[in-house]
This record gives sequence, structure tokens and C-alpha cells, in this order.
Amino acid sequence: MRGNQNQHTEQTAQMPDYSLLVIDIIGFFTILGIGYYSSRILMQMRTGLLEKSWRYLVAAAYVLQGGVVVFLFQQFSSSTLMFEVTSHLAATLFVIGGIYILLGFRAHYVVFSPKHPKSDLKQFIEK
Repeated sequence: MRGNQNQHTEQTAQMPDYSLLVIDIIGFFTILGIGYYSSRILMQMRTGLLEKSWRYLVAAAYVLQGGVVVFLFQQFSSSTLMFEVTSHLAATLFVIGGIYILLGFRAHYVVFSPKHPKSDLKQFIEK
């Protein structure tokens, strides 16, 4: 009986997890879509009141896209050293992307907050 259990565990350990592979592929194409539409938004929002905030948000999308690609690459690395390096690199990219999102939201808030001293909305309304 124990022999059958050991053979079963060895067989399941060698079988690839297709559901995880499908999720990774879907995630990869989702990230490609985010990168594509980030580029389109950047081209449309080159000037205007929201230029600064959208530049930060688009930069965040690119950095987060890089982090996800590194995580996808990590799935296929068999080396322990490569696993550690990609884990740290991806985590660093995610933190940088989060900081860019924070800066973008703050820049967006500054534009639309009528009480903020740096708000450009007052000048826009007066014109």
C-alpha cells in the first residue's frame, strides 16, 4: 500500500500544473494590455492639467508590468539563486510602481482640490 502512495506522489510531483500555466498566460496578456493602453493614454495626455499625474500613473503601469514579467520568469527558473534574485527584483519593482501610483494620485488631487494652494483648477475656472 505504501509503495502505491509513493508512486502516486512521485507522479503528481512530476506533472505540470496546467491551471497555473493558464493563469500565468492570462496574466501576461493582461499586463501587455495594460502596457498598451498606458502608452495610448500617455500619448493623449501629453499636455493639460492632468499631464503630471498621468505621467506618474503611466510610469507606474510600466514598472508594475516589469515586475509581473519578472515574476512570470521566476516561475520557470529552477535555480535557487535565480529564484531569490527575481523575487527581490520583482518586489522592488512593485514598491517603485506603488510609489509612482502614490505620486500620480497626489498630483491628480492637487489639480482638483480647490483648497490646495497649488491647485490649477482655480486658474482654469477663472479663464
